[in-house]
Amino acid sequence: MGPETEHAAKDPGNEKVTLPEGEELAVDMSDIEQMNIGAEMPQLLYADNNIVVMQGTFGVFVYNIQDLIVTNRISYEHIKSYGITMMMASVSQDGTTIFIGNDDMSMSSNEFIYTHQYDISTRVIKKTTQQPSNLYSPKTIEVPGYHEQYDDLQYDTSHNIVELDNSFIYLRSSYWEMKYLQIVNCPYEDGESKVFDVFK
Repeated sequence: MGPETEHAAKDPGNEKVTLPEGEELAVDMSDIEQMNIGAEMPQLLYADNNIVVMQGTFGVFVYNIQDLIVTNRISYEHIKSYGITMMMASVSQDGTTIFIGNDDMSMSSNEFIYTHQYDISTRVIKKTTQQPSNLYSPKTIEVPGYHEQYDDLQYDTSHNIVELDNSFIYLRSSYWEMKYLQIVNCPYEDGESKVFDVFK
């Protein structure tokens, strides 16, 4: 994305569309080239045969594995304007909605409150008071390198996977620069893994 898209995300009078029910978030990728992955690999939040949703130092991304492009982004910088300083995100079971709240470590209650919801198809974010009851939950892998599916140890891998019918999806990177992040769809039976370069 070019500078004009970045400008649109910051200037309400430019290309950013404000709809009656919420605000459409622009997809600005201009900072990815200089971004490091950080202390931990990005986490998978959701995946199916069409999209992969992940959270990392970039915020939350939606990657379309059919069109080979990032279609959605909720950045930490932009979400601050909604009063969210430490974003926590989850995805609905059907993969249509991202629920967002403030990951306040000082909360005395164990109950997490989602304050906003984001429609993946329209890129519109709006406030919500209704709490989601059935969220998608990826499978956690304790030590990725010790599983036979992860046989290439030159990569750092995510600590969770999404299981599909005949394969599973995980994230990996050969370097700590975000531009090398890859999505891998690995078959359970014999066959070649499909690898997607997220930012190329």
